[in-house]
Parts: sequence; C-alpha cells; structure tokens
Amino acid sequence: MPKQISYIEIVKKLDSGGSANLYLGIDLNTGNPVAVKELKDFLFKNSYTLELFRKEANRYLYLDHPNIVRLEDLILYPDKGYLVMEYIEGKNLRDYMKSVTGPMPFQNAALLISETLNALGYAHQHDVIHLDIKPSNIMLSVENKIKLIDFGISQTRNRANERVMGTPLYMSPEQIDGENIDERTDIYSLGVTIYELITGRLPFNTSGTSEELLRNIKKQEIKPIKALNRYDKELEDEMNAIIMQATAKDPEDRFPNCQAFKDALESIIHKNLSI
Repeated sequence: MPKQISYIEIVKKLDSGGSANLYLGIDLNTGNPVAVKELKDFLFKNSYTLELFRKEANRYLYLDHPNIVRLEDLILYPDKGYLVMEYIEGKNLRDYMKSVTGPMPFQNAALLISETLNALGYAHQHDVIHLDIKPSNIMLSVENKIKLIDFGISQTRNRANERVMGTPLYMSPEQIDGENIDERTDIYSLGVTIYELITGRLPFNTSGTSEELLRNIKKQEIKPIKALNRYDKELEDEMNAIIMQATAKDPEDRFPNCQAFKDALESIIHKNLSI
C-alpha cells in the first residue's frame, strides 16, 4: 500500500475489486478525506484500455450532480493511475442489502432506484453512458442519500463498444455483443439491479460457464419475481411489468430514457397499501 500519492496521504485500504484498489486518503492541501482508487497494473499493459479510461475520466470530472460522487482529480504515472474522489461515508447497495435489509420491500427498492435515475438521467443528458451499473456502484450515504460512483468505463451514446467492458452479470445483450450503446443500455443494468435488491439474487443462473451466462443473458427471459411479504403482493404484477420492460432484450422495447423509468417507479413509491 502506498503511503502517499502526490498530495494525498493514504490512511487505509477500504476495498479491492477486479480492476482497482480503493483507499481512504487525506488531501494534504485541504485536510479533507478523499477516496482514492488505484488502478490495477494490468490496465497499464493495454494502451486501448488506458486511453479509454483517461478520456472518460476527463469527461467524468465535469459531471456535477448531488447524486453522483464527485471526481476531484486524475493522477497518472507511466505505470500507475489514481482517481481521487469525494469520500462518501456509507454502504453500497449490495452491502446494504446483505448486512442491513436483506431483500428489500418493493417501495424501498423503487425509491433508491428512482434517486439513482436522477443521477443517471443527468449523465445521459451530458452524453455519458455509465456501462457498469450494479448495486456495488450505488452508494447510500449515512444521510440516506444515493450517490452513483465509478464512471471509469463510461462512453458516449451510439458508439460501438469495441471491446466488451463492464460486469457481465449486469450487462445488456447489446453491450455483450459490442454493439451500439445508449441510455437504454444503462436502463437494462438498472433493471437487473432492482431485481437483485428485491429478490436478493441475480436473475440468471451463475453456476455455469461464462459462455453459458452470456448466452442466457442474450436469449433467456427473466423469471417474474415473487413477493416476499403480503404488502408487496399488491404490487407484484406492476413491479414485474416494470422489470420486464427495463430488461427487455431489444432496446426498442425498454423504457426510452431514465425519466420514463422513474415515472413508472413513482406509481409504486406513492401507492398506499392496505394493511
């Protein structure tokens, strides 16, 4: 673990993923805590990936929205790279579900996803497609505010994904195939995300090979969710319809944008249920 990166003093390691290590740091210029993402070495052996990361990180610097974790700096060395981000105290939705709530009631999950759609819609308006939407990239702060993180592999819309990047379990069929992507690509991933928050599992079998998983994502319809409590039972058909539309195989059959997805969830959030 590095002790200091440029003007950032590293305090401790917070997490480690497939492409990066995450640290808590202190900005020595301001004294404020920051999150520092250290890119894994293998990313620097691929000039395409590194250039893509540099380009999209520079775009991320200009995203300013209360539901998006602020990127404060990009520090690049010949063999190392670091993202310096706003530090958010809280849990990502994957950890929050596992350690706090378990599978969430429909209305709770709908509220969290609705806030996420605020951030995602703003990014889309600025021609940024996230491409790695999943519960672990959505933070819930200690103030119960949603913060969307990790735009490291984002791209502009209507652009072919020359190399498949992202998290396969949440990828849309067109993202897997390297076809043109747009806001509906993120909408698909967010549909898988709300499915997981509600059921506590992913919609596809993950025990087979990676080839089988990708084939299932492209061809196999998602099974309808079953309500886990009697209050959700009243919303089961409506929530299933929302998830099925968000995760349609053909992008033309999905919600056309984040506002349409959010409008559908609003009817769940504000519905008064009988007790």
